[in-house]
Amino acid sequence: MKKIFSFVAVAAFVVAGLSSCATVNSGASVTNTAIGQKVGEAKSSIILGLWSSKGKEANLKKACENGGIKKINQVEYETTAILGGLLINQTTRVYGE
Repeated sequence: MKKIFSFVAVAAFVVAGLSSCATVNSGASVTNTAIGQKVGEAKSSIILGLWSSKGKEANLKKACENGGIKKINQVEYETTAILGGLLINQTTRVYGE
């Protein structure tokens, strides 16, 4: 009976950990102007917390370069954790002119 309970507890923990997904959005308004007409986006993925698919590509500088933005009006960060954090996707969006 104790073995069955232990097996069920471990199985429930594994299923809960591997089936989780979380998304966190945060943004910051830099100026009191409108969002802006241009949007720049930079993405990267982190696998197992050890390896990043694009290094430090999800940063403000890269997002500004991708959108051709010289003046930042608003910044958004989005982080999505899949399979209990085994895979993490990061997105940086920059709005401006």
